[in-house]
Amino acid sequence: MRAAPPAAGPARLDVELDRPGRHLGSLFVPHSHNRSAYGRINVPVVVLNGSPGPTLLCTAGVHGDEYEGQIALSRLARAIHPDRLSGRLILVPVVNPAASAAATRTSPIDGVNLARSFPGRADGSPSEQVAEGVTRLLLPLADCLVDLHSGGKTLDYLPCAFGRLPGDRPLAEKTLDLMLAFAAPHTVVMRSPEASGTMVSTALERGIPAMATELGGGGGVTPRTLAVAERGLMNVLAHLGLMERPGSKPADTRLMGVEPGGFLRAPGSGFFEPLHTLGAAVQAGEAAGFLWDLERPDRELEALAMPDDGLLVCRRVPAGCAQADVLLHLAKDVTRNELLGR
Repeated sequence: MRAAPPAAGPARLDVELDRPGRHLGSLFVPHSHNRSAYGRINVPVVVLNGSPGPTLLCTAGVHGDEYEGQIALSRLARAIHPDRLSGRLILVPVVNPAASAAATRTSPIDGVNLARSFPGRADGSPSEQVAEGVTRLLLPLADCLVDLHSGGKTLDYLPCAFGRLPGDRPLAEKTLDLMLAFAAPHTVVMRSPEASGTMVSTALERGIPAMATELGGGGGVTPRTLAVAERGLMNVLAHLGLMERPGSKPADTRLMGVEPGGFLRAPGSGFFEPLHTLGAAVQAGEAAGFLWDLERPDRELEALAMPDDGLLVCRRVPAGCAQADVLLHLAKDVTRNELLGR
């Protein structure tokens, strides 16, 4: 006996999707709270609809303290005229508005990490209902997904296209092509990703080519990281045929893979003093830094070693850390054939 489809959640979409032109609206979830008995979580949605063609869904602000993508998509919404598009562009610059306003990774409404809540729950917390709404109302419209992330307040990345490849070979090839087309300075593929419940993994499970980014971090933005985001989005639009390619051919990107052993985690609480900067090439066993116990000057300083060879693509920003916090992680050069298992 076939199982009944899951019940739809309370999320609703109130934006024009099919009529040509620029349309502004929202995806909203009812949220009754102390300040507003009939309140809503209101997620802004911009639809730019040109002539017939593919649909690209671009999202940002799933983590509230990651602002590069939020600003880049807001700029894109203002800069592109629908008449220039051969297809449809759906922009969601701030998927997690409460977290964005609070500059937090998780939602201050329910403490939930929206980026680990997909495909969501119809009867779940407010964040889970937002995830269910995005999965039900927006993902099915997309031929491709780009979900813009960065390191937030706790991590800093070399700006990169970032993602995973599914087991399905044709889908994996389309996904890798999408990541390479973004043409960030680095294209980083997680070989054995631990994270589940992401928007990207949910899209891939539904057969939609999908990628993320890591566009810097530290809780702020820089001209460089914004430029990488904006150029990358325009490159993807050209790759999908939604727009003509602006200017010259995209710069080459360095294709890299992250292995499970490429993470250095704190063995305990303390304050980490790194010995290398982002982009450094390192070798397994060499000194990575020191873990300080600043309240115990009599305690011997703990030296930490690099877990593997590779390029330092991510570092922790706050010096203070707790046991198992990622202090840095490495990536290694990899070929397309190696990633696709050829």
